[in-house]
Amino acid sequence: MKRMAAILIALCLSALCAGAITIYVPGDYPTIQVAVNAAVEGDSIVIAPGEYDGLYCTSGPSDLTLIGAGGFVNNPTIVHKSPINPDGHCLYLANVSGWEIAHLTLMQPDPNGGGTIVSYNCNNLWFHHLDVAELVPGVGCGLALEGDSGDLVERCLIRASQYDALTCWYQSNSNITFQNNTIAGTDANGIINRAPVTNWVIRNCLVFDNADDGFEIDYWTPTTSILYNDSWGNYGSNYFGFTPGPTNLSVNPQLVGGTGWQAYTLSPNSPCIDAGDPASPLDPDGTIADIGCFYFNQNISQGQLILELDAGYPPPIIPMQGGSFDYAAWLHCDSTNYALFDAWTELLLPNGYVMGPLFIRPNIFLPAGGSIFRNLSFYVSAWAMPGFYEFRGYLGDSPDSVYASDWFSFLKESGDGGMTGPGQAYVTLSGWGETETVYLPVGEIALPDQLELSCMPNPFNPASAISYQLSADSYVALRVYDITGRLVETLVDGWRSAGTHELSWEAGDLPSGMYLAVLEAGGAKSVQKMMLVK
Repeated sequence: MKRMAAILIALCLSALCAGAITIYVPGDYPTIQVAVNAAVEGDSIVIAPGEYDGLYCTSGPSDLTLIGAGGFVNNPTIVHKSPINPDGHCLYLANVSGWEIAHLTLMQPDPNGGGTIVSYNCNNLWFHHLDVAELVPGVGCGLALEGDSGDLVERCLIRASQYDALTCWYQSNSNITFQNNTIAGTDANGIINRAPVTNWVIRNCLVFDNADDGFEIDYWTPTTSILYNDSWGNYGSNYFGFTPGPTNLSVNPQLVGGTGWQAYTLSPNSPCIDAGDPASPLDPDGTIADIGCFYFNQNISQGQLILELDAGYPPPIIPMQGGSFDYAAWLHCDSTNYALFDAWTELLLPNGYVMGPLFIRPNIFLPAGGSIFRNLSFYVSAWAMPGFYEFRGYLGDSPDSVYASDWFSFLKESGDGGMTGPGQAYVTLSGWGETETVYLPVGEIALPDQLELSCMPNPFNPASAISYQLSADSYVALRVYDITGRLVETLVDGWRSAGTHELSWEAGDLPSGMYLAVLEAGGAKSVQKMMLVK
């Protein structure tokens, strides 16, 4: 913090120096090189979004600010190799002091070019918010310091380097600080020294998925303070040449993933959140420093969630022998922000009993605008109680907080006929990587064992009110036959709840005579004679 404050104070004082101005590229000068050549002590060079040739500077004014429109933005300032640098580096600085280099994307497209950034024999440089990206095969280091003193490198992302990513190179360096950098996907080492370093502080850095060692602090053992870093998944050693202290981690950082610099941001369940040095400056959200280039903003509300469950229309019908149906689940987060949540379900049985939570999927992460779609299957056994079920889905913090929900119903037909004796009632949910069987309460299947059927008036002309009473919820069939056994009309064919039901049968188009009303529900049957007299 003192180092940063000192640099900021120096920049403010230099801005007051006579002749210190702000130079715009390409507004005032077409290239970065020409702008630096024209600058004097204390000047600021502001570079607009776009693509530019790099800089080769072997001496120059002190306290210069070189700042772009952003490296971690949709429209960055991109710097390629310098055409006048004999080694083809993007930025080569030598014998300068007090420079600030920030908010740039450094990209080396030429396999015959050099590395990205080299600083030689410089003092008190401040590199920050740089995206060192997409180095092609054959080129050199990401950011190399050689013979420097007092430099601070922070909030930089170095990815896809073909050699060492962040290094103190072959000449001695002193009083160097690397903090809150992310280094990943290089073909060599993450952070390494190849010469003595005096008073080297490395903290809050995330180094992972590199082809050699994450940290290699081995050459001419330096004086170091290595604290609160995470080195994980490197193909050599995570920490080589020294024993990391207890504050250094080796855990999966759990990043968002994907493409571009956004892939290196922390997901809400990352162990790097609040795991940095408590003595470091707080993150902008006021919490303890996170590990890595990007901090996770804990003050932003999650995005809005949507859940849709679709089993088709009309609702599925499961025969009495049991059966299955397919359904789809769509989970979506709107574009305002990420969402971290649990997904779970409940099953409401026909008797009002709720089974759940079921099929729990904890800690699901969706980036802003992200979606998950799953095709799933639902099986209902033969002895599952008949009636209408509700299958309910929830997104939120299980089981207390619900952010989004949806449901669908399905019908299980009555179990009678050839089904004898007690059986096992259950449902099986399949998909999303696993199968879960849920056994339903024993003894909850209740089928009508007696029915009451009547009609008034009887005899009748031309209509009669037919009433029937069920002792339990059941699938009901109520049909009218003539005296010869021919089906005349089906009055009821579906699920009905326990209790008394009434309907009117109009027989004005039928001839006079005897008719039979036949009621079937569960394992019971009732017959009522009806006389039509005209």
